[in-house]
Amino acid sequence: MTDAATAAAEAALPPGPVAGIGITTIVVVLLVVWTLLAAVALHVPATELVGGYMLLWYWANNEQLQFKRLPATIIGALVGIGIAWFLVYATVKYGGTGTAVALALVILALYLDVIKAVPLAINASTFLFVTLAAAPLVQLHVDWVQLVNSTVFGGLFFGLVVEGLQRLAARSASK
Repeated sequence: MTDAATAAAEAALPPGPVAGIGITTIVVVLLVVWTLLAAVALHVPATELVGGYMLLWYWANNEQLQFKRLPATIIGALVGIGIAWFLVYATVKYGGTGTAVALALVILALYLDVIKAVPLAINASTFLFVTLAAAPLVQLHVDWVQLVNSTVFGGLFFGLVVEGLQRLAARSASK
């Protein structure tokens, strides 16, 4: 096996039990800090905090917390929220015709994702957030501006903290 193949295989291994406890503890602390910061400082209602939580989940699991992938994750999420909002708006404002136009937009976005035409804006994050924000229970109660705020500020908060922790860990490991 080549060095690159060995490194890739080692990187794919899950953390051991002790490291898992450490990682879980860090994640829980980050979620608590984010929740308090968003609720108190940014006045984001608890119902809209889901944007920040989902963004962290997606970025961690699909982009492996790569800081360079954070912009596409956030932009994709915002496009997804926008598409979901348009589904509601167009249907309420224009009825069946609006629904047809909104669904055509979803199909166009899906096509653009399939051919990877605009990966910065239309990607897997887009469709995670379309799915989340287009859910009827969410649409009945969501404050769209607060959902956007939670998604953007959550992404920036988690991105900066995770990047800082990764740099600190790398510095500590090199000593």
